[in-house]
Amino acid sequence: MLLALIGSSLAGWPDDVDLSALAYNDGVLVTDPATNTQVYDTVVSELGAAVANKPLMPADTLGINGFEVGLASTLAFTSSRDADFGDVTAWDRVTGDGESSRVMVVPWVMVRKGLPMSIDVGANMGWIGMSRQTVIGGYGRIAPLEGYDQAPDVAFQLGYSGYIGNNQLELGALDWSGTISYELPFGSLLGINSASFTPYAGAGMLITHAQPRFTAEEQATLGVRAVSGFKGSEAFDPSDTQWRSARIHGGFRIVSRGFHVRFGADWVPRVMPTLTAGLGFTY
Repeated sequence: MLLALIGSSLAGWPDDVDLSALAYNDGVLVTDPATNTQVYDTVVSELGAAVANKPLMPADTLGINGFEVGLASTLAFTSSRDADFGDVTAWDRVTGDGESSRVMVVPWVMVRKGLPMSIDVGANMGWIGMSRQTVIGGYGRIAPLEGYDQAPDVAFQLGYSGYIGNNQLELGALDWSGTISYELPFGSLLGINSASFTPYAGAGMLITHAQPRFTAEEQATLGVRAVSGFKGSEAFDPSDTQWRSARIHGGFRIVSRGFHVRFGADWVPRVMPTLTAGLGFTY
């Protein structure tokens, strides 16, 4: 059975997640899968944070006629030379050649549409660099407070993003958050030009679930398992809190004549931070 697992290992790109590779550790056959469970948990936690919808916008919405399209790129830092794993990192263990990238690069295409009542909906599609996996996500936002000169904008978001294209792992991340921002116009002709600088910050929660695509016997051999932060899931374990994590974020946007540049960062406890930069147009 173990030979079958090894044979099913992905002959893929350098950063494909290959859980079958957990059968060996630095060329030695693994007979005690306990360490593999720790490796698996680290990879799933960091992958969930990397693929989740990025809080890359202030709290204001587009309005009923607004439409936005943009490009962005995320740098998601992964566990590097961690004392828990020695010279071979958790990510090294789940790549076929044993040499993973220290930074996961995810280019995105993003669209957003304004709706009545200060509501936005949006969608993102990304590619995990040097792999055959993609990410598809969507979200809805509502701003109960926006557009007042003497008060900041406030918005709430709920979204979901899924990890697509891996035949050994199903994974998704649900995000909800609140964001506060304040637009600061600038330029030589205030009130005439449209340039502005908008800092923002917020917090929320990230809920991750993952399901290895192996039989129960194969999962036990490799030391992997289904995990979930969703209370209605059979895999939910209230004592395993890492799949329901707080999340904080912040960044800024610069806009001039409909063209925008954005930079954002977000962080989940026990997981390395992610940085995202983007640009685009608002119509």
